[in-house]
Amino acid sequence: MEMPIKLLDPRAKVPTYGSPDAAGADLYALTDGAVTVQPGETVLIHTGIALELPAGYAGLIYPRSGLATKRGLAPANKVGVVDPDYRGEVMVALHNHSAVPQTVADGERIAQLVVTPFLRVDFTPTDTLSDTVRGAGGFGSTGTGASPAPEARTSAADTPHAAYAAPRTAYAETPRAQSASRTSEQPTQAAKEAPPAPDRAAEPAITPNALTEEALRYYHGLGAPYDRRQAVKLLRAAAESGDTLATAQLAYLSCIGDEVAGIEPDPEHGKQTLAQLLPQLKTRAELGSPDAVLLLGNMLVGGFGIPMGPRRAVELYYRASEADFAPATNAMGQCYASATGVRADDLRAIACFRRAAEAGYAPAQYNLGVCLFNGKGVRQDKKEAVRWYAAAAEQGYAPAQYLLGKHYFQVMSGVENNPAKGIEWLTRAAEQGNIRAMDYLADVYHHAGNREADTRAAHWYAVAAGLGDPHALYQLARYTATGRGGVIRDPERARDLLARSASAGNRDAQRLWLELYGVPFSGGSV
Repeated sequence: MEMPIKLLDPRAKVPTYGSPDAAGADLYALTDGAVTVQPGETVLIHTGIALELPAGYAGLIYPRSGLATKRGLAPANKVGVVDPDYRGEVMVALHNHSAVPQTVADGERIAQLVVTPFLRVDFTPTDTLSDTVRGAGGFGSTGTGASPAPEARTSAADTPHAAYAAPRTAYAETPRAQSASRTSEQPTQAAKEAPPAPDRAAEPAITPNALTEEALRYYHGLGAPYDRRQAVKLLRAAAESGDTLATAQLAYLSCIGDEVAGIEPDPEHGKQTLAQLLPQLKTRAELGSPDAVLLLGNMLVGGFGIPMGPRRAVELYYRASEADFAPATNAMGQCYASATGVRADDLRAIACFRRAAEAGYAPAQYNLGVCLFNGKGVRQDKKEAVRWYAAAAEQGYAPAQYLLGKHYFQVMSGVENNPAKGIEWLTRAAEQGNIRAMDYLADVYHHAGNREADTRAAHWYAVAAGLGDPHALYQLARYTATGRGGVIRDPERARDLLARSASAGNRDAQRLWLELYGVPFSGGSV
């Protein structure tokens, strides 16, 4: 069987078989010099290759027997799975099981790839299953010398609360069904018809954990509309109910600020909260929450509540990305694009963005559009870029709405010139709190040169100025000084607005200050 393989780096090596009848092909490390793996540590090793597996076949990544038994180096996930629709780089997360540091050299054989067919099945819910000798016996039930009595065996449908029996581990669910995996599971018909147990009557319909999952669906736009404001509203409700992940997510947003969600930056408080919640977050991540894994990675990148560790962050992103958690795949792309924890690699960044974009993740669609529009890591294609902007904009992603609206006002931008559509998209972004959209929209109205447009320009300048935007402060100062756009004329307030804009470094404001008052702006005095 022939299988296409793409070398993502000139130094990458094609996998090789050690003998004519070997089942596994050796994978080679692609590193910038030797990499040391400390005892108990996991390090992500590049191979520099991407595969096009035939439909119905998977690539299974196993340890190399000599490397595992003699040096204790083996894949951290035991057996890695490369799906036939995956086109990103094949990477190996090597874990050091030994008690001493181990070194991986560039070009060293680190794992083996076995290409094998697999079966997909249609899972058909049923109230009964066929009987076997083993029946419902679980771990360790075979080989004990006794078989369970037939009358002692029950099917799942015979258990009144089978649908609630054990919490789901989202991280272990089917990767390609990520959006569905983040929604509530439906109980079987038998579970629906079974009478509720008395001790559950007083329990709340929605637990804090479920409320957090619902919030994060809105936050990512996966399984729910992309709506940061609704997400924050639900996160606050879950945090008030005591959910750790919700509290941590809000603390992280405090560290970076979120203009769309209306969260003001408060880094000190956010870092302190995250530091306190770190043990619980690690536990949540180990239990399989991809959101907890992603959040830990973000904390490591920013040094929020934990020492900065971008390389470790990339490992966490990769871990969640392997389960097809699109936000983590997008984060991997951002790391490659900005050389955060890994060397800069536009090709790998594009591959990550495309994979997450095709999964429906709006921020990745936006990032992919930016790369395509600028020709970064890929042949420039403005029309395709605009299609990805539109896909993200339709989901409610404000940065994409802003760029899409802006392009409708420009020539040769991948879309026809259409000011009406431009205003529509800019308005939608501005209403979500996107300051750049407010500025651009206000400037459009400002240059229209009529009273109605001036009124709208003054409105958006005032909104953006209230958020501290220097350009909006400068323009609002001019409107306030003259009474343009229906703004009440107030020279003193205009002077104050101009000073605030000049203090923020706006050169137009500084030049106007010199023109009006005859002296250079001195740095904040009004």
